[in-house]
Amino acid sequence: MAHMFPDELIFGVHFAPEGADFEKVRRLCLYAEELGFNIFTITDHFLSMTLGFGVAAPPHLIRHPLECWTTLAGLAALTNRIRLGPLVSCYYFRLPTVLAKMATTIDIISKGRLVFGLGAGWHKMEFESFIGKFPTMRERLLGLEETIQICRSMFTQEETSFRGRIYRFEKVVNLPLPIQRPPPLIVGGGGKGTLRIAARHADISHFPNIPDERILDQKLTILKEYCRSIGRDYNEIVKGILLGVATGYTKEEIKAKLWEVAALRGMSPEEFKKRMALVDGNPDQCIKAIKEKYIDRGITFFTLLLPTPRDYELFAKEVMPELRRAYR
Repeated sequence: MAHMFPDELIFGVHFAPEGADFEKVRRLCLYAEELGFNIFTITDHFLSMTLGFGVAAPPHLIRHPLECWTTLAGLAALTNRIRLGPLVSCYYFRLPTVLAKMATTIDIISKGRLVFGLGAGWHKMEFESFIGKFPTMRERLLGLEETIQICRSMFTQEETSFRGRIYRFEKVVNLPLPIQRPPPLIVGGGGKGTLRIAARHADISHFPNIPDERILDQKLTILKEYCRSIGRDYNEIVKGILLGVATGYTKEEIKAKLWEVAALRGMSPEEFKKRMALVDGNPDQCIKAIKEKYIDRGITFFTLLLPTPRDYELFAKEVMPELRRAYR
């Protein structure tokens, strides 16, 4: 992505398809494309994230998601311009060779619009339910880095052999190759181990929602130090973040949105704002907050959690153009 969007702000819509049918996902993705967003991302989970967050949500609010990669394949066939990707895919759920083949196929279906997002995974209940175990963080990080190496090779070489500490493959053929060789890589997460991997491999280092700007500064500093230690240009890596935005023209309108979205997750509005690092206010207030809190820190890639399609429109028409104009 760094080489594809130099000196630009990237705005995407992120949607967790929990309790949603494909028709809703399709409709939102096509609307995001129509409004000029750069990318549409979805989560890669098998169980509701509510179960992993430890939020005491009522049973009727615990809704489970569609599978990520098959959903992306459907969206790839139905869209024309918007980029698509998982934010982020837990590499452990699929063999690296199979994951590379799946990603290759979606890049071909989309005519070169896949953004390849990978992470180490975190949802303990999901791991135990679907995989039968929850590996240590050390094992998950080692497997993540090996998966990146295997997939990168399979995206650019007709035949791949790999001998690592976790994975070993001999003469794996990946034909046809993807259109992008390789697709841009997002490494998702903000822990030191993940940032070390991002410094070495990522086109985009993507942070989860971080409520405290001081913590964000610390993580950016860690990424910069890792880049320095391996001789990589820190500015070569696009820095991204997941950001909730609730905008409107009146305090009452914004408050109503907060109540609605927080209730869906079994949280109070205050808890939701704290957990999601939410930017809220009228369009001018949102522009100011996003610029000062994020863009001025070097964040240029935004995956946005927007409450309703009306918020998609409001952000795209009132906030996004002004931020882009100011950035230029």
